[in-house]
Amino acid sequence: MKRIGIALPLGAHGSAGAHALDLTLQLVLKGLRPTLLDMAGHVAVDPLRRRLLAPALDQYARTRTLVARNPGRQLPFPVLHALGERLSAGRTMGDSPGRPDIGLAFFTHVDIPPEHLQRAAALPLIVAASSWHTRVLRDRGLDNVVNCPPGVDPALFHPAPRGGLFPERFAIFCSGPLSYRKGHDLLLAAFRVFHQRHPEALLVCAWGQSPPEAPDELAASLHIDGCPGVVDGMLQLAPWLARNGVAPAAVVDLGRVPHGQMPGILRECDLAVFPGRATHGIPRAVMEALACGLPAVLSANTGHLDLLGEHVYVLKAQGDIGRLRGDPGKAGWGESSVEELLAAMESAYRRRAEASAKGRAAARFMESLQSSRQVDRLLAAIRRADAGIPVPAPKLSEDYRWGLCLHRGGQYAEAQAVYDEILERAPDHVGARMDRGHVRRELGDAAGSEADFRTLLAARPDHPQALHGLGNLLKRRGAIEESITCLRRALRAADTPSIHWDLAWCLLLLGRYRDAWPHFEHRHAALGLRTPAADKPRWDGQPVVAGTLLVLDEQGLGDTLQFLRFLPRIPTGPGGRVIFAGKPATLSVVRRILPEADVFDWDQALPRTQAWVPLMSLPHCLGVTRPEEICPPSPCPGALVEPARVAQWRRQVRGNDDRPVVGLCWRGNPDFSGDAVRSPGLAVLQPILAVAGLRFVSLQVGPGRREIADLGLGDILHDVGGAIEADGANVLDTLAVLESCDLVLTSCTSMAHMAGLAGRPGRVLLSTRSDWRWMTGRSDSPWYPSLRLIRQRSPGDWAGVAQAVAADLADWCKATLRGN
Repeated sequence: MKRIGIALPLGAHGSAGAHALDLTLQLVLKGLRPTLLDMAGHVAVDPLRRRLLAPALDQYARTRTLVARNPGRQLPFPVLHALGERLSAGRTMGDSPGRPDIGLAFFTHVDIPPEHLQRAAALPLIVAASSWHTRVLRDRGLDNVVNCPPGVDPALFHPAPRGGLFPERFAIFCSGPLSYRKGHDLLLAAFRVFHQRHPEALLVCAWGQSPPEAPDELAASLHIDGCPGVVDGMLQLAPWLARNGVAPAAVVDLGRVPHGQMPGILRECDLAVFPGRATHGIPRAVMEALACGLPAVLSANTGHLDLLGEHVYVLKAQGDIGRLRGDPGKAGWGESSVEELLAAMESAYRRRAEASAKGRAAARFMESLQSSRQVDRLLAAIRRADAGIPVPAPKLSEDYRWGLCLHRGGQYAEAQAVYDEILERAPDHVGARMDRGHVRRELGDAAGSEADFRTLLAARPDHPQALHGLGNLLKRRGAIEESITCLRRALRAADTPSIHWDLAWCLLLLGRYRDAWPHFEHRHAALGLRTPAADKPRWDGQPVVAGTLLVLDEQGLGDTLQFLRFLPRIPTGPGGRVIFAGKPATLSVVRRILPEADVFDWDQALPRTQAWVPLMSLPHCLGVTRPEEICPPSPCPGALVEPARVAQWRRQVRGNDDRPVVGLCWRGNPDFSGDAVRSPGLAVLQPILAVAGLRFVSLQVGPGRREIADLGLGDILHDVGGAIEADGANVLDTLAVLESCDLVLTSCTSMAHMAGLAGRPGRVLLSTRSDWRWMTGRSDSPWYPSLRLIRQRSPGDWAGVAQAVAADLADWCKATLRGN
């Protein structure tokens, strides 16, 4: 086969046209003679590609004339026909049949008319642009489909040193034409907040210069202020972005970038963000960003699914993605969460080492999607079709990869269905058995999950992943001793950081600190936490003499507040100095414990130090072996409360009311993966607000504040958290507010730590899967003596917790009023 026809839809642009030209170029480089049957004239071709494609481009005009004079003439070589939305054939010069005719499937809507399916079924071969496309078509009865997404050119797109174009800026790359499904409205909403938090953030746009179609409808669907104007054919992005809350100085608008210049731009950025709702295949811009070693944020839908893994930040919340899975007669778009997108951007910003590691892993991942390999796969499929060989049934490995794609995207029910199909055909498939156990656990089917893990262990008793999975399942069920036994077996089979971390968690739950701390030290590797240079020695607990010790912050705000108590207990001698480096939210509190000169933002340059220790390793280094040995929560009594701040906030908290004040917080940090389990939300806690004789104030910050208005509770729940947030969410302000609260009711979040740190009486509302620091079965806490713990009796039973808290609160109110 020396010649192949490439048929493009009229007006093709963006990824479809560019993919086809890349395919043409790869065929030329392999010594074949591709024949362009149609081409969009505005597809950008850089000078090098134009030179290499010159024969094909010259032949295009001759072929166009030939086909026009002989409409419907069968061409004596395979012709690839672009099948567009809903498998529509479109009007192309490629309508001339080939021998054989092959379909290229690029679509986003799944409500495909029966006549289109019938026409597609008659083709000997359909080449799908992603695993999602392949599955959609196979689910509709087409057995002539192969999955062969386009590739990326590693000669151009590969990691390389930066040129320093954006020094001291955090550059976020985005691309694609302005349209609803690209998710630019979601990106702008997230970036607007992100830039307010981090003024050095920079949005690097390559959005194209063609005006968006139907601008009025687009603006309405995106919930944005209008659309960019056009002057001399150029989009005016800066004023449009400014109207939507993004300062012009925060944006670099590159317009349409020649393909050959894209690698240099990508390598200058820190993160790429693609919250698209649906895509025509695997987006080339995403592949190119990953190939350049750029960490990326991807929505878990359509073409993105093939690219999901540990090397990207995955947006799993997809609002109406169910429509895209193939419900007949429906069409829709997956809706990423702005909050989840913002959290992913924050994670990449705060944890630079983890983001860099993801970028390196992304470049390795893309090695299997090189364009030359993908063309070889395509040519092999075309040769089989040319020879009349039917498309083979999908291999188990292909189905398993698709199951993993869904699994990584958080589409657990769909992933389980794929694993079910595999296990029906191959009951001994280890991967499908293991991963079905995981997704069953996520879907709440604990019995099914345990059955899968135990089935696997019956055949392979020392399988470390199965032991690890079963151990975590037992931990979730509350069988902690059984979990410890299982995890110890897993550790003997495979000494990995994640198993150490889970084992430490179980031991800490039981208060067995002496056994737990050595395993706890593996958390940095397990969780990808920040560490100094690898050659800096760890502190061994000896007095700090004639040198400087760096104490490095880690994990969440609550973790920091819990462990600050150990800072003043670090022994020092002559010439010894202790410095702390941490996230900005904690620094105001730490400056009350250490001299201001010894407290640093961990993103700034630090003084030279001789050793370092993670903050949460201090109890291990200081010899704390039992809960009874924990020191009091406030490291410097009285130092954390400023009388002036207390006076400033007292009127907002207490008003002119002489009733006892109860502060309420019902949601934690939405960035935390387990927040849905630990946070009850406000709706279920409304019985608490019915207790008479009390003034209720909201201490909630973040998105959870919206629930006050949504539930119409503004008259009985005074929003103090909104004022704290507007004032910068300083921990010292929250501690001052708590001084004016008589009681604090909170879920397991940083508010519980602040109440305990301030010594305020409080109740902590816990799920059955409570954090290790609250231990098991206790109503008190050795970490915070002023707090009482109220636990769920069964998974998800927040209503029972609310009833218990309301009864307890009524008794507390009576006792308080009697005391007054």
